[in-house]
Amino acid sequence: MKYKLTNIQLEYEMIRSKTLADMAYSVYSSGKEFAYDHVMRSEVVIFKKDTDTRKNVKVDAQKRSLKAILLLFIEPYGDGARDSEKYVFPDLRKVSVTINDSPNMIYNNGVEGKDMWEEAQRFFVKEENKTVHMDATKFYIGDNFGLQIDMRSMADQEMHGSGKRLVNSTDGVQLEIERKAEGSGNVNCHVFVIADSQFNIMDRQLESVQN
Repeated sequence: MKYKLTNIQLEYEMIRSKTLADMAYSVYSSGKEFAYDHVMRSEVVIFKKDTDTRKNVKVDAQKRSLKAILLLFIEPYGDGARDSEKYVFPDLRKVSVTINDSPNMIYNNGVEGKDMWEEAQRFFVKEENKTVHMDATKFYIGDNFGLQIDMRSMADQEMHGSGKRLVNSTDGVQLEIERKAEGSGNVNCHVFVIADSQFNIMDRQLESVQN
């Protein structure tokens, strides 16, 4: 496809009050921290639908606070034909999680099919008095599936830094995925690492980035 972007502008807000401007200047001069979620695609693992019943995935994430591991499954598509909101459920049965050679304490026997919805919904934004856009049925059979492994010690969305600390780790996180062999062709598993990160401003300059 051929296209071009025109009239691109930088949008910003201007402080017109001298009092507020002085306050903002003081904050950014003395130091300011911004916390955010850093999302990085780690790798793509290919599953053969008709033969791959077990697959090992190693996530070698060196993070101070590993928040979650997200796996999205996408079927191959032709050029220009991808549905960017379609993520299939590849008939998963169980996922065993090992961290530094120790099994996950919450799911000691592995994350089973019924647990996957419970894990994923903890990360959904809670909206009151609005239409529910996701439920278990849409999650499993409505092409909205995502395997989310929660690595936090607390489920509070606003709690920053409660993820698993993995620094100087040689084993990282090991996922042993078991599934039912069904269908034909391949499905591509995109592995994402989500970590608590922070960048620091001092004297109105970027001083450091921590993740």
